[in-house]
Amino acid sequence: MRVVVIGASSGVGKEVANVFSKKGHKVICGSRDGKELARLVSDLKIRYGNTAHDAPVDITQTSSIKEFIEKIYELFSTIDCVVVTSGTMPPNDVPYYDEKSLINTTKTNYLGIVLVLNEISHRMAIQKSGLIICLSSVAGERGRQGNFIYGASKSALNTYLQGLRMKMHKYNVRVVTVLPGYVDTLMSYGKVKKQFAISPRIVAEQIYQLTGNSKNIVYIPAVWRLIMFIIKLIPETIFKRIGSDF
Repeated sequence: MRVVVIGASSGVGKEVANVFSKKGHKVICGSRDGKELARLVSDLKIRYGNTAHDAPVDITQTSSIKEFIEKIYELFSTIDCVVVTSGTMPPNDVPYYDEKSLINTTKTNYLGIVLVLNEISHRMAIQKSGLIICLSSVAGERGRQGNFIYGASKSALNTYLQGLRMKMHKYNVRVVTVLPGYVDTLMSYGKVKKQFAISPRIVAEQIYQLTGNSKNIVYIPAVWRLIMFIIKLIPETIFKRIGSDF
């Protein structure tokens, strides 16, 4: 397969690029950190001997997204799979009403991803095949006071992916929403105890397994499906009284 990984310079994205490349697929790695991308691509080529390219992109900038789309379709005439792992979470010490943080979170977690996927999904619809896998979060399942700005951006993304999944169905393009719980990455550092977080490698391996099945929405680990089912059952009158550390 010809695969594009967006958010490939660190965390889950870096592991996804490694897993797909190790399995013999051609990979384009996209991220804002151009230097880290170059190092990653060099490592993939040496380690696995497969085709790998870097394509820097800042998904908070429309001009950068347009240049990225042009480049990936110059490298690959058609794209079989795109995996989006980009995401950001406001630091603990930033108040929810901080304008700069709100705009950056919304652009990174929702708007930028939508702009990229709108273009790629349109081209996949023309070729009548393709797979879109997008990392979201269980935080988008219900708003909670600890991280509701982050959760709101993920909720918007979940709704977008649900609609895109319906729209792409008739074109043989599959859209998968991945809802991980706590993942041991820099983004979650200091926000959750390490023993409660899963390895980015585990998430990446489970993402790769999605290329061979027909699932639409996947929780990683699977226990989060039950956890979120229970959380969504809690009445609002009770839920709003739960402590800020939840």
